Formats: sequence, structure tokens, C-alpha cells
Amino acid sequence: MLAEYTGSRALNNYPSGSTISYYKNQLYLMGDDAASMLILDKDFNIQQEVKFFSSDTPRIKKTEKADIESSEWIIENNEGKLWLFGSGSLSPQRDKAFRYDPHTKNVKHIELGSFYRKLKSSVIPELNIEAAAKVKDVFLLGSRGNLTYPQNYIIQVSADHFPPESASRITPLNLPDAAGISGMSYLQDQDMLLITSSIEYTANAFDDGEIGGSYLGIVHDISTKLAGAEIKPDEWLDLAALHPDFTLQKIESICTYKSENPKYVTAILVSDDDMGGTRLFSLTLKVEYGLGQIS
Repeated sequence: MLAEYTGSRALNNYPSGSTISYYKNQLYLMGDDAASMLILDKDFNIQQEVKFFSSDTPRIKKTEKADIESSEWIIENNEGKLWLFGSGSLSPQRDKAFRYDPHTKNVKHIELGSFYRKLKSSVIPELNIEAAAKVKDVFLLGSRGNLTYPQNYIIQVSADHFPPESASRITPLNLPDAAGISGMSYLQDQDMLLITSSIEYTANAFDDGEIGGSYLGIVHDISTKLAGAEIKPDEWLDLAALHPDFTLQKIESICTYKSENPKYVTAILVSDDDMGGTRLFSLTLKVEYGLGQIS
């Protein structure tokens, strides 16, 4: 198979998995209403728990949560720092970024209100940052659409200036099947951008809705397409068609790491069932050939 499903695991005591990233043989998982970030090994065993917020409840209240939905690593002075982003869908609670230093274990809270206000006054009618990826010297943020404003957007900022202050470009992201972007991961060797997306029947960026299907798309030669008038997947995979375990799973994020065979990469996906449940999925992708063409 060009994309092979290799298993999944539920994390029953960790709420609302929303973004996952990979760095130096470890997975970093954050939930949008969780008080702590989990660090796991490749077999999904929990190694550490990093406190981000104080909370008296297992899940932070919806009106109070920072709604961390995306994350990516930035190399600073030859050391990786994990940046996590609030969605910006409710001000001021969600207008923040968080910078985690794996060496000091320190979590720094950073205000993004000015940056998010500029985005909200641009072409984006309702901001909802759900995805992040670094493509060479450009940092990408993905804003998700909804039933009222269905257009998704890719926001480009300089990866050399963090925290971001303004967008250098905002490009429509056109996804099939009325799907909304939920995650991104960049494969540098292939210059591919992997995009996870899902269908959720909600009329705005704040409320949850009925869960539909989830999908995985590929944009080939993404670094050359960032200057285009639009971005759209070259290939598109219905995950439930790949394996029934994906049925009615709202995939929230994706990260990748290299396999021993250079023709393959491992992709880790995370889902949130809107009831506090988190599940991790593993795929093997034969990146040399892709996933199958869009019909």
C-alpha cells in the first residue's frame, strides 16, 4: 500500500488532543483544553508531563481555555524550541503563543493579540488557527473555515522573526469535500506539505459540531507554490476508506519522522472526539509515490 495503517492507541486520561509534533525521538502532544503537555516515546508511552496551566478540573472551561491547536519547532541558536499557538478564535483568552524549551523545561507565555488583530482585519473573516509548519525560511499557519465562512487560509510569516508580528502573505487554501484544515507537516527531503483536515458541521470558530470525515492531503513542491494565488492538495486520501478505525474520528494534527528506508516516513495523527477523548494513529507513507490522485 502507498499509505499503510499500522495501529492506534487511546489515551483515556488525557483530554482533547489537538496538536502533535516530533523532535529527537519523542512526541509532544497538547490538548486544546488540557492543563499539561505530554511527552511520549514512539510507542505512545508517556515519558513526561509538562504543566502549562493551573486548573481544578481535568478539562479547562471552554470560555477560559487557551485553545492550543497547532505547534512547530523553531531552531534557535542550534537548539529546538517548541512553539504552540492559541487559535485566536476568542479574545483575549486564545490570543497567545507558548514557547517550550526542552532543556530548561520552561514554558513561556507570549501575547499575540496585536498579530491576531492584524489577521482579523485582513481577508480572513473569522480567525481559527489550527495548523503550523515550517517550510524552509517561511513559517505557515493554517486558519480553518466553517459553515458560515468555509474558506481556509495559509498565513505566511518569516521564520526568522519570532514571535510573528505580521503576515507576509495570506493565501486561500482550497480543500475538497468542504473540509477544514486541522494540521500540517513538512517533508523537507521531498518538499511536500502534508495537510490533515476534517469535516465538522459548525457555523463558527467557537462551537463544536457533528463530526464528519477526516482526510490527508499532499501538496507537492510546496516551496514553489507559496507564491501562487491559491494552494490546493495534489493528492487526497479519505482516511476512513484507508481503515475503519478512522470512521467518525476528527483528526486534529499530524507529525512525521523518517523511517530507516528513505522511501518511507512514519506519520502520527491525533484525534479529538469533542468529549475529552484522545487517540493516536500511526501510518507508514511511501512518499516516493504519494497517496493516490485526487479524483
